[in-house]
Amino acid sequence: MKSESDRLAHNARITLEVSCCLKPGETVVILTKHTDTRYTTGDKLLMYSRALADAAAEMGALPTILDVTHFLSSETYESGGAIKPIREALHSADVVIATMDQVRVNQLVGREDNDDEFLTAGTRRMSLQGNGMELWELDREKVAAIRPRTQKLIGLLRSAKTVRVTSPAGTDFTFGMGEGSKALPILGIVPLYGEVATTGRQGSENGTIVVDGSTQMRVRRSDELDRPPLRIEVADGRVTDYTGDAEQVERLRAFISSGDPPADAIDEIGIPTTRIPENDKYWWSDGTHQCHTVHIALGNNLRRATHVHGPRHMDGEVINPTVEIDGTLVLKNAEFTGPLALG
Repeated sequence: MKSESDRLAHNARITLEVSCCLKPGETVVILTKHTDTRYTTGDKLLMYSRALADAAAEMGALPTILDVTHFLSSETYESGGAIKPIREALHSADVVIATMDQVRVNQLVGREDNDDEFLTAGTRRMSLQGNGMELWELDREKVAAIRPRTQKLIGLLRSAKTVRVTSPAGTDFTFGMGEGSKALPILGIVPLYGEVATTGRQGSENGTIVVDGSTQMRVRRSDELDRPPLRIEVADGRVTDYTGDAEQVERLRAFISSGDPPADAIDEIGIPTTRIPENDKYWWSDGTHQCHTVHIALGNNLRRATHVHGPRHMDGEVINPTVEIDGTLVLKNAEFTGPLALG
C-alpha cells in the first residue's frame, strides 16, 4: 500500500505529464494560498503545491510556487483588478496550475471577460481538482483516456445534426447542432475531470428532462436525492413546465426568476468524458459532474458564440443516460460505446 507521500508524488506526476502535457525545460507556475478555501485547508494547498513543484523539477521542468493569498484578499482583486507582477508571471509561464478553488485566473492575467479559455485548457491554464490529492489512486491510462475521448466526441458533435438524450427515469430530450451551436472541450480541471460542453442550436431543444441526480445552485441538493425527481418540460428551447418535490420546485422557480432575462433557456448539455472513480468522490460539494451522468443546464446565456455559461446557470444531473448522435449510439446507460469506449 502506498504511503500518503508516495500517492502525492504519483498523482502530481500524472497531473503534470498527462493532464498538463508538461515537458522538460518548460516553466510552470503553481498558484496557491495559505488560508482555507471552501473545500480544502491552506495546509493541504501548500502540500499539493510542493508535491507538484517537486514532480515538475524531477521531470526537468522549471517550477515556481506563487502564493497570492494577500492579493486575493485585497480591494484591487475584489473590485476586479489585476497587478503587473502576477499578470506577467502567468502570461510568461508555459503552464499555470491554480491549486485553490474559486480563483478567477482570467482576472489574474488581466482579462476582463470570463470566457471559456480557462476551462478548455487551450493555453494550459489549469485548475487542480484540489480535494483529497493525497488520497487518490490515479490510473495513468484512465487519465490519459480523457483527452482523446473528449476530442473524438467533439468531432462527432460538430458534424452532427441531431442529438437525443434518454434515461431510465424518463428523460427524452433532443437538440439540434449545426450553425449556431458549439462543442467545447472541458480539459482545464485536472487531473480527474473531462467533459464536452455543448450548446445546441438555440430554439431546437425539445422534450422532457428528468433530473434524478443533483443540481447546482442548491435547487436539488445531493442529500435530497430520495425525493421525487424534477421533471422539466422544454419546447423550442424554453422551459414550459416543471414538477417534482414541492420544495425543490419552489427553489427552481426562484432560480429561473432570478435571472435577467429569466434563466429558463437551455444553456448547455454537458457530457463528462472522465471515467475516474475519484472524480465522483472528490468533486466539489454540489454532487454534480459525476461519471455516470449527463448534465443539462438551465440559464440565461446571451453570448452563446463565446460562452457556455450564462450569468445564471444551473446544471441538472440525468443519471445513467443514453446518448445518440444522428441515430448512432455513443453512450448507453452511462457507458461509452464504440471508439469512445477507450480507457
